[in-house]
Amino acid sequence: MKRIAVLGSCATRDNFNSIFNANYKKKFECVLMQNQSSIISMASKKRENPVVPEDNFSEYDEWCVRSDFTKEFFDHLARLQPDTIIVDLFADAHFGVLEIDPGEYVSNNRWKLWRTAYYKEALKDKAAELSIDKDREQYMELWKKSWNTVLEKLKKASPKSRIILHQIRNVKEYYNFDDNRFDIASSGKVKNINVDYYNEMLDEMHAYIKKTDKTIKMIDLFGNKQEFLSFDEHPWGLFYVHYTMDYYPMFMNKLIAIEKDRSWFRVFKKKRRVVSE
Repeated sequence: MKRIAVLGSCATRDNFNSIFNANYKKKFECVLMQNQSSIISMASKKRENPVVPEDNFSEYDEWCVRSDFTKEFFDHLARLQPDTIIVDLFADAHFGVLEIDPGEYVSNNRWKLWRTAYYKEALKDKAAELSIDKDREQYMELWKKSWNTVLEKLKKASPKSRIILHQIRNVKEYYNFDDNRFDIASSGKVKNINVDYYNEMLDEMHAYIKKTDKTIKMIDLFGNKQEFLSFDEHPWGLFYVHYTMDYYPMFMNKLIAIEKDRSWFRVFKKKRRVVSE
């Protein structure tokens, strides 16, 4: 059984949930998750957990905010040494970051961080926001430097782990029980975004990752112009990366094919041998 760590979002983690892939436990165990954290945040310094009891957070929501601040993912990664680390860039597209101290950032998670007293008292209208919506060039310049840092931290923490990039995209439409199709952005059910622009930015980030390390494998279900939608009855509700249920078995088949390919391990052993010599 292969042990998986996820640095990304539900778009990746859901593939290791029996709701979406009933038999995934026959081949995989998801041992670690970092949820909805920007790469820029993960490249920054550790910070103390800002969540206090008065925030009345669930254990899950507290963990999401805490782990983004403490960067504990890397410590857990070093301890667990998973076979594979799967990365997706949801938070960099949808959230961006807040600059808490000069050059130090946390994910600007509007669903969780904004509910804390810390955000309301110390960050709201005070910390500088940086996102693909506000300043594309500045964001991408910082993001590229941050990815280099994060990649180095991943390799240092768990040097034998295979790294896979899950090339998520935002879908434009959803369907209802009558199989009618509707535009997600204008539905009034979720934040209205420019889907084409967000996907353009994801493409730019994915392309950069491909250039940084040729051993990084890719899972891209959109690459052959396969069309996916979202739907109202998705277990977590309608959203741009809550795909129809056919997506997840297709992802799993791609992952299984990658795991069967041992060429990555041969490249890894060759690199190790050159270093030791």
